[in-house]
Amino acid sequence: MRSRVIYADTYRKRHQRRLFLLAVLIIALGALFVWWHQRNPRPDPQTYPVLGVRLDQTDGVQDFDSLRSSKVSFVYLKATEGSSYFDDNFNTNFNQAAGSRLSIGIYHGFSFETTPQAQAAQFTRQVGQNIGDLPIGIYLSYYTEKKPSTQWLTIQLQTFVTLVQQHYHRQVLLMGSPSILKAVQKVDPQAPRWVVSDKKPTTSSGFWQYTSGARLPNGPHADYRAAVFMGDRAAFLKLSQQIVK
Repeated sequence: MRSRVIYADTYRKRHQRRLFLLAVLIIALGALFVWWHQRNPRPDPQTYPVLGVRLDQTDGVQDFDSLRSSKVSFVYLKATEGSSYFDDNFNTNFNQAAGSRLSIGIYHGFSFETTPQAQAAQFTRQVGQNIGDLPIGIYLSYYTEKKPSTQWLTIQLQTFVTLVQQHYHRQVLLMGSPSILKAVQKVDPQAPRWVVSDKKPTTSSGFWQYTSGARLPNGPHADYRAAVFMGDRAAFLKLSQQIVK
């Protein structure tokens, strides 16, 4: 009988210890979850004073005054993709951003599955003259398992760039990962680049999108694709409405 009591007492203590360890683990995971969603990986503001965000319809309609209060200086709004897609929130966000005194850029998602001529026609038709004051962005990504050849991609992208610049006479901005930007390095080499990477780019100019989802310093309770301009404010202002002939 005594051995049964001792066994029951030992079992109860072990069970309590396991519950305690489980509770500690749950608390630790909860703290990690909160930290992950509230982390602020923004690069040093002294080195990179110009902060911005890249938005599409998944981000919803934005409060741009709130973003500006969070020391955001610019926004890039997705307008189109391929030859048929138009972002549902583009017009609303563009009009509201225009009244916020933020610098505005717009961008097109480049497709491998339709011609650059059809994409340029879609872009100019949907956007009209609402191109903002920053270089026109062209976002590139390897969204299929089979990557297009560098030669083919270079030709297709250069054709699209030429058509857009002939229409708007505005500088372009090539956006994407380091690998895809390297593949198109011969396309308008003087144009700035927007590098998507959690590591600091090797280049010292253009834009660095340092996160695909993180909070802004003192910003709204939402995750953003945030970026910094890799230069000072004077250099950033020079990007506005750059004309190409």
